[in-house]
Amino acid sequence: MINELTIIEKMEKTIEDNINTYIEGDVPYLSAANVTIDFPDVDQMPRDVMIYLHPNYAEYENLATTNDRSVFTVAVFLLCKRDTRQSLTKKTFVYFNALYETLRRHMELEGTVDFSRVTNAEFYPAIDLNKNVQGAEVSVALEYTKDF
Repeated sequence: MINELTIIEKMEKTIEDNINTYIEGDVPYLSAANVTIDFPDVDQMPRDVMIYLHPNYAEYENLATTNDRSVFTVAVFLLCKRDTRQSLTKKTFVYFNALYETLRRHMELEGTVDFSRVTNAEFYPAIDLNKNVQGAEVSVALEYTKDF
């Protein structure tokens, strides 16, 4: 049965496996160590660039006695640090565009959901009042049928 944990784990794996395909520009490629299911903590970032996936909320609508139409929303935090302010801004947008393209081209998360889409993104010139950390918060809606 597909549930929220299965979906967020598949989302993590899909990003890990595909994001480097869509990175354009002179920035380092990302590895599995750069993507994690967690809430971001700038002081505890293990890498200079991190993508954090955090469950946001879910909505359910009855379809039948055996399933519901579900929308699971995940907040994706993209954080970049330890570089010049100009480079941090460029990196944030390079990685954001690669993330957007990854989710757009793999919108079914390899058959795990029916459809996924980026619903909005908010960009931050400083995180926790630290001008040496920049990033984005991206909201992703994942639609699927939850069977019982």
